[in-house]
Amino acid sequence: MTTYEALSLVAQFSLVLIGMLTLIITMVVYINKKK
Repeated sequence: MTTYEALSLVAQFSLVLIGMLTLIITMVVYINKKK
């Protein structure tokens, strides 16, 4: 595996991680506002 492939894998993984974190935070804020 080349360095470029490893970097692209890490980039994709971090993007997915950021997306999931954003989704969870949004849901938590939404639930807290409904109360």
